[in-house]
Amino acid sequence: MTLKGEVSCSPARDLRGQTVQIMDQDGAVAGGVELSEFDGETNETQEFVVKAPATPGAYTWLAVCPACETEGCSSEYAAAQFSFTVKAHSTRLVVWDVPSTVEGGEKFSVKIGVKCSSECRPDGWTVEVSDQDGKARATAPLSDEPSPGTSALYFAEVDLSAPDEEGLHAWEVRASVGSGVDDVEGGPPEILADDAAGGPAATDLPHTEGIAAFGVRVVPQPECLLTVLAIDMESQTPVEGAKVVVHPYNTLTDERGVAELRVPKGEYRLFVSGKRYFPFRSDGDVKADVTIRAELALDLELSDADIWS
Repeated sequence: MTLKGEVSCSPARDLRGQTVQIMDQDGAVAGGVELSEFDGETNETQEFVVKAPATPGAYTWLAVCPACETEGCSSEYAAAQFSFTVKAHSTRLVVWDVPSTVEGGEKFSVKIGVKCSSECRPDGWTVEVSDQDGKARATAPLSDEPSPGTSALYFAEVDLSAPDEEGLHAWEVRASVGSGVDDVEGGPPEILADDAAGGPAATDLPHTEGIAAFGVRVVPQPECLLTVLAIDMESQTPVEGAKVVVHPYNTLTDERGVAELRVPKGEYRLFVSGKRYFPFRSDGDVKADVTIRAELALDLELSDADIWS
């Protein structure tokens, strides 16, 4: 944690060169710094860093300026208490690349990311996925390097098996992390030196438990192939990247404007939407393989002239 000390005397004295010591709750010296500035009334130190305790909790420490009776310096012993609270690092989890649907018993994978509020590097950290009954489904170690494009999001790709029962299943992932001390009230502390690979080391420092939830939607085995051809209504050219949704199934069209979804037989409402286009909707009963042509009309914004004409 970053501190700064001030010492004043009556009458005012120049105490530059005197050391202000920081004593912890056990009376041990936790750090110290010389008084380096004097404005004619008050002596001040530069900002200095003291390592906070590794155990979360409330603390009261003591700042001490010892008595000085040397030539050119005469001052009495002075001390002041200060209090602060040490908190554990918060741990955040994120789950992505979860498939929109899976068949019963089907193998699938998800990506799980873990980030410490102080950007600690993982040291033996793991993630565990549990189902709605609390049964562990898989455990995986976190990567040694952050996910590309992030500063300290370490991740794991976890292989899983879907339940046999159809429906939406609420699963949970927990991070088993090391320890770490987070913020001290009044400002962020300097607690750990960075390790050689970059980012603070996390060994033996407490972290909060990270938890995240995600859904696994189990659907019947598909029986029909639904093909969608997205076309620009005016130019009659394919629309790439249009979103095709037949709840709970969804996908995107390719460069040909084509999207394919395998679905069970039944009644569906189809939506096709693309950037700059009005959404297309079609209701129908799928009983066999079918192709639907979705002609998308441009959503033209009105100009000021159109509005006031």
